[in-house]
Amino acid sequence: MTWTQQKPEDVRSSSNGRPVSPLHPRQRRKGWDFGFRKGGDLNHQGALLLFGLLIVSGLLASFYLGLVSYTYLEARRVQDLREALLQIQTINAALEKQIGEKQQNLFQQAIQRGFVPALQTETVSP
Repeated sequence: MTWTQQKPEDVRSSSNGRPVSPLHPRQRRKGWDFGFRKGGDLNHQGALLLFGLLIVSGLLASFYLGLVSYTYLEARRVQDLREALLQIQTINAALEKQIGEKQQNLFQQAIQRGFVPALQTETVSP
């Protein structure tokens, strides 16, 4: 209903002669008011609030994703280092076995050529 369609008894006049809309009792709203007007428009503060929340949530999400990816990469690097350590330990064990076998062969060859093992010697300190 526009001003021109109102009945004269519905229109009140103010001190300057312009019509004033009828008084409506305040409507009690339940829940949170997010800055939306009754007509569905978004006021300036509500828009800034929503934009700020969007920016903050975007920053937090990007920080979280960065932290998760960094943690994953570091865990993968540690796993690769552990696998390399196991490979090196296996290679070292094989080399120690070869050294022991060659030392045993060398010791037997020395005995076959007539060398005798050295006796335990005492060291004398001054």
